Amino acid sequence: MKKTVLTCVTAALIMGLSGSVYAAEPTVDEQQAELTALKARLAVVEKQIKAQEVKQKRTEESVKKSKDNELKFYGDARIRSIDSGDGYDFEQRVRLNLEKRINKDAFFRVRGIVMNENELGTTGTTDNYNKIDNAYMQFNNLYGDKNSSIKLGRFGHSFGTTGYWSSAGSLGMYDGIEVTTGKVVKISTGFGDWGAAKDNSTTSDKNKTTLNKLEKNVFLKLGYKPNRDTTLQAWHIRETNADASPIDYEVTGLGFKTGVGKNLNLAGDYSKNVAITGDPTGLFFTLAYGDADENKAHSYEARLYYADVDKGNVPGTLNKSINIPCNDVKGPGLSLHYVVTEGVLAEFLTGFNMEKKSTGVDNDNYYRFQVSTKF
Repeated sequence: MKKTVLTCVTAALIMGLSGSVYAAEPTVDEQQAELTALKARLAVVEKQIKAQEVKQKRTEESVKKSKDNELKFYGDARIRSIDSGDGYDFEQRVRLNLEKRINKDAFFRVRGIVMNENELGTTGTTDNYNKIDNAYMQFNNLYGDKNSSIKLGRFGHSFGTTGYWSSAGSLGMYDGIEVTTGKVVKISTGFGDWGAAKDNSTTSDKNKTTLNKLEKNVFLKLGYKPNRDTTLQAWHIRETNADASPIDYEVTGLGFKTGVGKNLNLAGDYSKNVAITGDPTGLFFTLAYGDADENKAHSYEARLYYADVDKGNVPGTLNKSINIPCNDVKGPGLSLHYVVTEGVLAEFLTGFNMEKKSTGVDNDNYYRFQVSTKF
């Protein structure tokens, strides 16, 4: 662009300096004077162009900085119908996010659950989940290491690769600190309290006081990505402070996710809780075909599941909404995912021929249909 402008300006100047075809030939001194004048005028034009480029760059940087510093609002909504053997219920969830960038290496984020799983059409429905499940600051690029970060406040955790044990996207409520570093081998560690998570009616608590809550704890996660298609993870979380939260969770887990063919991915998780009698274990696999990308209309995905999870292996609240039921169950499942139009995802999930592991009794088949969107 700059070269084209200079060429045009030069041509115009030369034409302006040229006389008619009948004019006398200029002398050498006159030609030299004209060239000197032309160079001077070109220098002025070039200086003006450079000044304009600098001004434009500053304007672009200012606009970008202004956008980065803006408050960002976004969210998601979901409506679902569930039939777990006693008839269907309609439920809905709406979550709103607010994000503010403090500077290029730091931001603050809040997520509020406006409504969650309250039944449509039921008068006087109570909802214990109208609360803030994420409210944290994150600082990146610690001491010049672009792969490092520290997170402070209330956030979510993902332990494992399938989401069966916990998923950060599904539920936050973890009040604490997490420090992460590493690229090929990623290390995350920290401590906090998950006591803000909703109580579950099924208890593994020895003293029956916390109703399956995982409260004050310390954790360590090791992630390894040997190639673009493969992820490995080892993790450990241990509940602490026996006076305030009886120790009923000390869980170690291993997980993997890898491509096994074109558009085909396999993931699995195994974990054991050694804090309670029997050392309850959990085994969960998913085989997925396709990729339901919410930004790509008519994209799709199908998943096969297999769960073999003992009672007391996982706090039931931490894996809500991710897969088929996967606490105190054994058996297969299936899910289908289809992007109806850009930004609208329809999903069908079912668990069938499953048994309740603690009793051996067959469970009723589980069916779930849901439609979700982001905004």
